[in-house]
Amino acid sequence: MTRFALACAAALLAAAPFATPAAAQPYGGPPPGYYGGGPGFGPGPGFRRGNPDLRANRFACRQEALARGYRPPFVRGAVVDCLRARRPDLARIVECRQSVRAQGYIPRTPPFRMAVRACRFGA
Repeated sequence: MTRFALACAAALLAAAPFATPAAAQPYGGPPPGYYGGGPGFGPGPGFRRGNPDLRANRFACRQEALARGYRPPFVRGAVVDCLRARRPDLARIVECRQSVRAQGYIPRTPPFRMAVRACRFGA
């Protein structure tokens, strides 16, 4: 009897990977809520969120700050200063997002967007 039970258990364990539905893993990587996984994140093709002009300018300013020798705790301030010099309108977006996050709003929610708009346009 124990041999039969062990044989059944081994057969079930061997068949378990094939019994999972294909829909259980819709993406090839980590779950969608994980940063860095799913569509829209990472260097590959896909939908990218945010202002592409702001992303490009922020990246250029970050590279410039790192080339000047700024270390990680001070890079963020140097990037904002660089944006202020290059594109004051984009620097205003970054500053408003930082201040609204400090007020406790959750990013990518309608109240957060409304608060950033109110900050940007002085309403």
